Amino acid sequence: MKYYVGIDIGKYIHQAILCDKEAKPLASPLRFHATYEGYQLFIAYLKKVVDPKDFGDVSVGMEATGSYWFSLYEHLRKLGLQVMVLNPLQVKAYRNEGIRWAKNDRIDAQLIVKVLRFGDYKISDIPKEDIFALRQLTRLRSDLVSMTTDLKLKTISIFDQVFPEYKDLFYDIFATTSKALLDEAVVPQAIGAIPTKKLTQLLDKASRGRQGEKEAKHIKSIAEQSIGVTIGIDAFTLSLKILLAQITHLEEQIQRLDKEIMQRVEIQQTTLTSIPGIGVNTAGTIIAEVGNFERFKDDKNGAEKLVALAGIDPRVKESGKYKGKAKMSKRGSPYLRQAIRQASFVAACGLKHDPMFAALYQKKIKEGKPFEVALSHVENKMLHVIYSLLKSKKEYKPKI
Repeated sequence: MKYYVGIDIGKYIHQAILCDKEAKPLASPLRFHATYEGYQLFIAYLKKVVDPKDFGDVSVGMEATGSYWFSLYEHLRKLGLQVMVLNPLQVKAYRNEGIRWAKNDRIDAQLIVKVLRFGDYKISDIPKEDIFALRQLTRLRSDLVSMTTDLKLKTISIFDQVFPEYKDLFYDIFATTSKALLDEAVVPQAIGAIPTKKLTQLLDKASRGRQGEKEAKHIKSIAEQSIGVTIGIDAFTLSLKILLAQITHLEEQIQRLDKEIMQRVEIQQTTLTSIPGIGVNTAGTIIAEVGNFERFKDDKNGAEKLVALAGIDPRVKESGKYKGKAKMSKRGSPYLRQAIRQASFVAACGLKHDPMFAALYQKKIKEGKPFEVALSHVENKMLHVIYSLLKSKKEYKPKI
């Protein structure tokens, strides 16, 4: 390449430096905003030295920092520039080569040029449009599920104060029948004041006939005898109504995402859902986070690289005679790691567990391994099976 450009990506402001093939700066560093005006400023900066017809001889490097790099990457590629998206760990490795560790936007931009010039790097995976869209949807769903869980924990915490007996009235206070009751009243004083006939009708309708007058009388009795706090009950009532409404709204949005994800996963024609513990949403997450599988397909260590992508590869610290305990690196995709963990738990410990994964889990438990360690072996095995199915496109068959 005749020219190298290093761009340090920021949330609002990027910094770039243009260098020749010897990595010597050809212009002062440029700071530009992550806007249309900033983009035009960068192009003008580039054109001062490089003729547009030579843009094909310009190698641009940037770190895969969050999601802030993608829009710039997309527009620079359209200009014919050779854009490389680098793993931040690779740039960090070059930074640590110096005796005096230093970091700022200008230094990082120059380090990126250094990485490009020596060619000792691997380009980060840029997924195709359909996979990129699926990744956006599955990550949003995961985030919304986490938000819903947090809100439910806050709701339970308030119930423990104002109506501690409520959790014993329903197997799940967020189940359909319970939610129907809470739509009517949320604190014991208000629940106890509901006429028995009205409460009976409410329970009968919500439970589809499974609950009636007997349960209504029991709920009223418990509500009237509750030892929950009464000080500031109006504030507690408002808090519960807001939290419950927010939970309902988020669950509706999650259902909307579920439908869209299902349609997109069906297009992929994946066999991953044949693995116990992997449903449509989990399969969508795996496909989205793996991205371009071709980069693993013909690699003899492809399965191990998939394990590393999930961040469950072991990492051991050694120094002289000291050897620490192996721990997960947790450097990969947290979304993929979470999906694999959930699938592995269901496959090994769930009611409808899989014989192969369950056998592996029990073997490690009998060897004296703690739960987390035993489950990590199942996760590793799960990723090897996923690799095999992505490569062969065959259905899963357990091997004992």
